[in-house]
Amino acid sequence: MGARLAIPRPSVAGFTLVELLIIIAVLGILAAIAVPQFNIWLVRSRIQAASGNLQQDLAWAEGYAIRSGYPVLVQIQSGGATGCSWTLTPAAPNVSQAVPQMTAASFASQYPNTSCTVLTGTTLSSVVNVGPTGMVYTPGGTITSAAVTFGTGGANASSYGYWLVQLSGAGNLRNCATSAPTSSVCNLQ
Repeated sequence: MGARLAIPRPSVAGFTLVELLIIIAVLGILAAIAVPQFNIWLVRSRIQAASGNLQQDLAWAEGYAIRSGYPVLVQIQSGGATGCSWTLTPAAPNVSQAVPQMTAASFASQYPNTSCTVLTGTTLSSVVNVGPTGMVYTPGGTITSAAVTFGTGGANASSYGYWLVQLSGAGNLRNCATSAPTSSVCNLQ
């Protein structure tokens, strides 16, 4: 009898069932950690986007007032979780460019579950004029400032943080993190 020739078997590449179960378990653990963090990131980015939108519109009002030589009336309305709104009204005649505005409905659709709080008190107001020099004053002529905080509603609102947009009497505009929906002080981080 002759020697048998060994027929080479093709090597089989793949995963065993145990290896697949381990990979699925690891992916499940990673998803359980990543999904809540991703949701927090989404809410925080929505809050920051809303505050950035107001900051841009206030910067427009300030720039327009300085360029045109006419004041711009700024009215900001708190809307809680139903949406915030603001209106910019230049006093200049025949304004030929689009004036930025935010209706409550637009705010609610662009920034769902985002709330705003207009801070009012002795020096903060929701109705201000931005003058041709960039100064901010009340309709009565007193120098003032405007401040609005943005956050989210719900039981864990503080875990997402708050953002402050403040236009000071001297025309300084800032957008920063703050500690509470009623705080007009920036957090240093």
